[in-house]
Amino acid sequence: MTENRAVFTKYEDRYVLMHIVGNKAEHIYVYPDLEGGCIGNVYNCVAEKRMENFGKCFVRYDRKNSGFINKDLKSGTILPLQYKKDGIDGKQPLFTDKISIEGEYVVATSGHVFVKTSRKASYDNGRIPESVIAFAKENNLGIILRTKACTETGCDKQVAEELEAIKGIFDDINSGASHSPAYTLLYSPLPEIIKDILYLIDQGVGEIVTDDEEIKETLSDEYPGITGPVNITDRVSLRFYDDKMLALSKLYSFEAKISEALSRKVYLKSGACITFDHTEALTAVDVNSASSKGADGSEESILSVNTEAAVEIARQLRLRNISGTIVIDFINMESDDSYKKLEEVIKDSIIKDRISTTLVDITKLKLAELTRKRTGNDLFTVLKREQNGR
Repeated sequence: MTENRAVFTKYEDRYVLMHIVGNKAEHIYVYPDLEGGCIGNVYNCVAEKRMENFGKCFVRYDRKNSGFINKDLKSGTILPLQYKKDGIDGKQPLFTDKISIEGEYVVATSGHVFVKTSRKASYDNGRIPESVIAFAKENNLGIILRTKACTETGCDKQVAEELEAIKGIFDDINSGASHSPAYTLLYSPLPEIIKDILYLIDQGVGEIVTDDEEIKETLSDEYPGITGPVNITDRVSLRFYDDKMLALSKLYSFEAKISEALSRKVYLKSGACITFDHTEALTAVDVNSASSKGADGSEESILSVNTEAAVEIARQLRLRNISGTIVIDFINMESDDSYKKLEEVIKDSIIKDRISTTLVDITKLKLAELTRKRTGNDLFTVLKREQNGR
């Protein structure tokens, strides 16, 4: 039986996809439905009211719904815009005119020319093919070679095929924008659920388990990809669980795992604990030695506890989808060398995050400052729960 699996079920009133390695949750994704949202869609939008002195403009993407773009546009202008972010805390969704198309090997963005690799990997020790650089310049595109392109051997052909297919998509978007009426949907990417599943497959998931017929049908469907149809069941085993005596969510302890991800305190094997406190400005994380082995005060023991905490904090940021500024107060150490070792552990832990996470600095007060890109609401908000203060 695989120790790396995804469990996808209806939990309370939401669809929850949980990535479990061994007995620990590594990722938790929550969806209100199986239809997929609007993120990544490209619409023929209409510019409406300008926000004077803010360099922003409201845009309407269908007859009932609108969003905004961080750009000053002339009222009445019709142009293709991409739905970039859902509205958070009552705000309207964000749109952009820098349209991005994601493949499995590359991401291409219109409007500015660059070529770089994923932050998680280098392409053959920094050697980016001249053909990719030339393609970017010729088509006025920014191109990111994804981790898969940087680590999978012999994939130059797949990269080239995706780039040609993406160029065709951009051509279709531009042609559609010129010949289609306002509010036309010009492009729709793979649904978020399918992209999340594909990501988990890249993380080594060996099977997906579900007890819901609707989920099973969704994952068994064929979806139009960049270079051809995408079939989840061709890439990973899909197992249907039909034991009526024990719910799938109870079999895999969803309640306990979600409760942990909502708890203010997280306890480590060493006996130390981590606390998470949220403010409007930042998330404060405190590492407390408590009854840990590091309580003897030796530098080696304290570094060991801090190292364990750094790895767990990175995991909790993923689970909780905490974004923005994060300040971590580790247990104080005496040696600069100890802090350098801790810094490397932090960097190695956050580089595994799918969402861009950066260690900004360890300040003179020995506080670690991180930033994590905002991608939707955190787990507390999504599940409409209060943080558990255990």
